[in-house]
Amino acid sequence: IGQKDYNTVLSSANSVYFEYILSSLDKRGIRAISVVSDNYPEFLREITNPPLILYAKGNLDLLADQNIFAIVGSRRNLPLSINLAKDYAKTLSQAGFTLITGIAEGVDSAVLSSVLENGGKVISVLAGGFDNLYPKANQQLLEKVEKHGLVISENPPEVAPKPYMFPIRNRIISALAKGVLIASGGIKSGTQYTAEYALEYGKDLFAIPYSVGISSGAGCNDLIKRGAILTDTPNDLLEFYGLQKKEQKISLSEIEHSICSLLSDGQMHVEKICEQLSKQVFEIMPTLSILEIKGLVVKSGNFYGLTRNNLEE
Repeated sequence: IGQKDYNTVLSSANSVYFEYILSSLDKRGIRAISVVSDNYPEFLREITNPPLILYAKGNLDLLADQNIFAIVGSRRNLPLSINLAKDYAKTLSQAGFTLITGIAEGVDSAVLSSVLENGGKVISVLAGGFDNLYPKANQQLLEKVEKHGLVISENPPEVAPKPYMFPIRNRIISALAKGVLIASGGIKSGTQYTAEYALEYGKDLFAIPYSVGISSGAGCNDLIKRGAILTDTPNDLLEFYGLQKKEQKISLSEIEHSICSLLSDGQMHVEKICEQLSKQVFEIMPTLSILEIKGLVVKSGNFYGLTRNNLEE
């Protein structure tokens, strides 16, 4: 690096400077964990390029959890993808997993919100430093995670995130998790980096399948072709880890059952539903709303689709 830069680095390596840095961080509630610290996570230390420093806010004990599970996905998603991410996060959280993800809009935000709403444990990994959150719209959500969970970054607080930092950040998510679920993602989305890291580190890799032509799910389908474990219900993961939870069947009225039967093969426009059942829109809409409240149906524009299939006959 040259004699001048070497001397600059060397002159900074003294106890007075260290104390100044640590004191400044402490005043802001930020703790620094080095790769040689006792509480540095072992899973992270084992990878080829571990972060030398982790800056953290929140419950550091979560880094020692052996049951961390990652759920990641795209920023732009179908409403169905967001609902599925929330459902997986809630179920896994209630089963005792600590969930880990990023802080982006879409799946990341859905996972964080779902876990917090259900009193679970959650970790968010930032690409930049604490002073430069991206997206800024998630500042309040991040503060909730800091209070009830843990937020970490390998970059000092003043560092602004650059595009290349996001895929590099994803190695931390994969390294800390025992399993990774790709909830959505295009062929060239950042989720592919997370998946590749998971495979490199020998983690369990899962992906939700999507219909042909849905760009935000094409990456998931590609991963399944390449060996990722297909999952279309949270129970798949519970069963995989020996924590099978039997879902409660939901009783349906005759009209509710008819609508669910129509939607069992895929999404359908509300007018098509009415046509198939020989009903008017005003007759069908209240029932569709009830099915949404029950968590059985999800709406995307004027299209409706099922979120689960284990219904009472």
